Amino acid sequence: MKKLLSLLFAAVLLVGLLPAMPAMAADEISAAQTEEEVTYTTEAPEQPVLTLTNLSAYDVAVTVEVYDELARGNVQTLHFTLLQGDAPLVVNGYVYKNLAQNGQINTYRYRITTPGGFKKTLYFAQTMHVHPETKAIYYTQVHNGYYPRNTVSSFGPQFRVINPQLTKQWYMFTPIDLSQQGRQTFTLVASNMYEVGEVYVDVYGDMVSVTYRYFYDGETEKVKRVDDFLHFFPDFNAVTDVDPANIKSPFAFGQPFSISGQLGGDTNVLMFVRNRLSYYRFPMPTVQFARNYPKSEPRMAERGYMLGMMDPVPGLDLVNEHNYAN
Repeated sequence: MKKLLSLLFAAVLLVGLLPAMPAMAADEISAAQTEEEVTYTTEAPEQPVLTLTNLSAYDVAVTVEVYDELARGNVQTLHFTLLQGDAPLVVNGYVYKNLAQNGQINTYRYRITTPGGFKKTLYFAQTMHVHPETKAIYYTQVHNGYYPRNTVSSFGPQFRVINPQLTKQWYMFTPIDLSQQGRQTFTLVASNMYEVGEVYVDVYGDMVSVTYRYFYDGETEKVKRVDDFLHFFPDFNAVTDVDPANIKSPFAFGQPFSISGQLGGDTNVLMFVRNRLSYYRFPMPTVQFARNYPKSEPRMAERGYMLGMMDPVPGLDLVNEHNYAN
């Protein structure tokens, strides 16, 4: 028995002295989705949508699955062998499902895998169109872009337009009249591009409550809250910093406050919302977030009305303009 235990101990010791075997590396390939919009027509029913490149020192088998996010099922499965050192392989796409109405949307995903452990998922959407003159039907396909931890503001003038020296951030603020009883609703704009929700200002007598919601929040994994921030400035002269980390705000969403107690009775104030949100352009299989057009006629009128509510700012022009943070 002692001899057997000695042999087992020696074996364990020998194994411990052996060099650790390296973990098997995953196959190295590049899978890139066409970023530009592609169009499918009767004359051009297929278009390049994926480029696969083998970066491994050996041949790699690749599987591409096309998944319909509304129907919840694969609509196509492709198998390729990417030869070592070969040129990139271009994969064509086509209309995976015929849609019934002009502007109708359907979203999909490409899942690219290899036996050696490579995995990548890419999202896209196809939209059906009817040409206004010829009535010909065609489809467009676009990448379903992901915007992680992007900032969100309520619609209004931009700090940087009123005072370019104040900040380079594109944050907007909302001039508001808190003497107006009841609910006021304002659009939440993410990434300075998409209308992703609404903020509600409810005034009942001297008390104010501010809440908000994101469209499709709770209905999909493609819309995820990160954090939020709310503050009120009495006027633009009081704005010295727009970084939430530097502002000790006594205000919070869902916590009622007193106009007389926390705003000194001032009802002509500037609301500053600076949330963060992770989201996809197409949050659900049949919808996309509407694009915000800050220079459209309705938006120009809305912003102009807000600017007209503001107290004059000595040395600064309350110009009705909007620009993007480049």
